[in-house]
Order: sequence, then C-alpha cells, then structure tokens
Amino acid sequence: MNIHQTLFLKKRFLEARHNISFYLDEGLSVDLLEYLGDCLRRDVACDIFLSKFELQRIDSDVFLLNHVLKLRKLGAFIYSSESSKGLNKILCYVDHKIIYSFIGSRESFAEILDSDKEFNQNLKFFKVQEPEYRIESDDITIEFLAESNTVCELTATKIFWKVTNATQANIEGIGKVTSSGQKTITFLNDTILKLKATNGSQKKIKSIKVSTISEFKIEYEIQFRNPSSKEFVMMKESQYPGVFGIAKDYDIRLIWKIVHADKVNIRPFGFCENEGTYIFKSDGSLEINIEANFRDIAKNKRILIYSFPIPVFERKYIKINENILQKLKINIADLRTKTLHFLKEGDTNNFRDYIDEMYIKSKSIESALLQKMEGSDFKKFYERHSIPKLLKNRKSTLLNHFKSNSKIINKIKSLSNYYD
Repeated sequence: MNIHQTLFLKKRFLEARHNISFYLDEGLSVDLLEYLGDCLRRDVACDIFLSKFELQRIDSDVFLLNHVLKLRKLGAFIYSSESSKGLNKILCYVDHKIIYSFIGSRESFAEILDSDKEFNQNLKFFKVQEPEYRIESDDITIEFLAESNTVCELTATKIFWKVTNATQANIEGIGKVTSSGQKTITFLNDTILKLKATNGSQKKIKSIKVSTISEFKIEYEIQFRNPSSKEFVMMKESQYPGVFGIAKDYDIRLIWKIVHADKVNIRPFGFCENEGTYIFKSDGSLEINIEANFRDIAKNKRILIYSFPIPVFERKYIKINENILQKLKINIADLRTKTLHFLKEGDTNNFRDYIDEMYIKSKSIESALLQKMEGSDFKKFYERHSIPKLLKNRKSTLLNHFKSNSKIINKIKSLSNYYD
C-alpha cells in the first residue's frame, strides 16, 4: 500500500462517526493500525476483515502482530475473510452508508453509495466467516443484532444482545443494559445503535444499523412489442385501473420493481426476484397477481389482460386506379417550338395575331385542366372514405350488434380508448 492510499484511508477514518468496516487483501501497516486506534478511542466501532494471506503475514511479523492484538484490546473486531477472491484490494465501509473501493487495476478509490447496484456486491466482503482472529478465553465477546435490519417508519422491532467477560455494557441512546437481553424499539428514521462493553482497560464496541422506509409499494409496467419498430412500448390502461386490451399473438412484457420485499410471487409465473421482467404471448385473457411481502406487510396488484382473437378495428386502405393519372394527364405541346415553325413557314410577320392565338390556346388548356381537377373531386372522395370514418362506422356497428352483452361492450370501449 502506497502513501497516497494510506492518506486517503486516514481521511475516511477521520470522517467516521459511528462505524468503520475495513477489508484488506494485503499490505496492512502500523500507520493504518494507529489510525484505526484513533477511531476506537473516539468510540467508533471497527470491524477489520483480512485475507488469509495477510493474516499469515501478520503471524510471521511479531512487531505487526503486537499492534494488531493491541487494537483488539481497544475494541476492534478482527476476522479472517473468505471473500478475498476478486479484484478488490482494499474496501472501506463508513457509517453503514458508503463504501470506498480500491481495485488493483485502478489508480484511485471508487466511491460506492448505498443506492448503487455494486453496493450489495461489495458488502459480501464484510460478512463474518470465521471466529475472531486469535480470540482468548477471557476476551470480551459481543453478539448484537436486530430482528429486522429494514423496517417501516413508526414500526416496532426487537434488538438482541449477549455479552461475555464484561463488567459493564451500554447501548448508546438506551443506557446501561444487562449482559444479555432484548428490547422492542420503534424507529422514526435510519438509526445506528452502538453497544460498548468494558472490563477494566479492555473494551469492545459493536454497531448495527436499522434502516427505515416510508412506503412499501409495488411498481409495474405492461408493454407490447410494436410490429413496426420491433421495440417494446408501454401499454395504456383502459378506463379501469389494471385492465389492458390487446389483439392476439402480440409479445407482452411485464416489468416489476418492488424495493425491500422479502418475497415476491407473480401468479401464474411463480416466485421471482424483487426486480425483473417476463415476456409472454397475448393468447386469450390472462389474470396476473403480483403478491409481495415485507415483514408482516402484504401488498397485492391485480392485472387483467384481455386478448381479442381477431382485431376489432382493421386498417382499411383506399385502392387507387393506376390509370386515373393517365386520364388526368394533359399533353401540353411546346408552343414555343410550334410558334417558331409557324413563323418560319408564314408569309407575314403579324406577331400580334400570333400572340393572341397563343393566349386563347393557353386559356383553353387552363380551363380544361380546371374542369378535370374539379371533376375528380378528391376532397369529397376522401371525406366519404376516410379511415377515421370507417373506424367510427365499424365501432357503431359492433356496439349496436352486442348491445345486449355488457361485457363485450366494455371490451370494445376499452380497446377503442387504448387505440385513441
């Protein structure tokens, strides 16, 4: 570990107010142990996870071993980590909310927030795999945990603790406690609890965090694959919440996200992760039930997808007679060429007469052109055969035909609202 990495970690240690969890693959130094000792003197809980390779190195270095054991007497927990396989060389977890990661291929530390996807992946390095390093029979031991690490606001949960070889135990915010026990607490917001146990000059400090959430909800979206773009696009609900209508044989995609759920069951697809997608065909009507549980809270979302066997509204296209353009075609000869030939063949130079004759011919052609355009009357033809009018007439016919069946009427209206 170089001096820049050491200085960076020193700054992070000084920022800690409640807890420092430190993972190191190799390169532990006396300087780092001194910085962690300063944290413990400020009653900041320290959990140190070292690779087996690094612990073997410490065992062979008496000077370094002495400093490590001294650190444990100040209150640190030192563990052998089994999670050393990977790119991470150093991890620093500050106050249960942010991780600083150093990967061998990088030149600086990366900052990982608890909202990042990589956060939970890096937490695996701070899981206890084995008993504490070089634990003695008279050393203080602490077990400190919560019934649930995530609760809803204003919801009560229990905390449990057990302390051995200590003459006094104290939980910050609660006060002195017996060597073992439990307590029910209602949490208003995210809370870090610290248990400090002492026996003469020896002490141990352990911390846990209980996170709170304001709302437990199910988020979902229904999409279908657009046959033109081949991309999935969002479907709109009908006039009834959770009800969707679509023609047969479309690809449908369900997307869901349920933060903090302990269990998610999407019927009829089965148990799923908290976040994911599922693609299926629109073949007949389908009822989907999203059921999610968080502690003792249960949520449910019911989705109905009506699949019509044939399209209720068809696209109609106007067929245009290919010869219609030929009928409207007007052949206008080049009058300039005709005039030139006429002047060359004529016996006189009466240009005024020639100009008058050309003017009369042009007016005649213009009149003929206007008559043919008015005769085609394309505007009235489009209004009579327009697609919106055809759809409206088809809808009216269907509604009138099925007027005695309210379910079909609702489906037709639902699909009409969707396409509108």
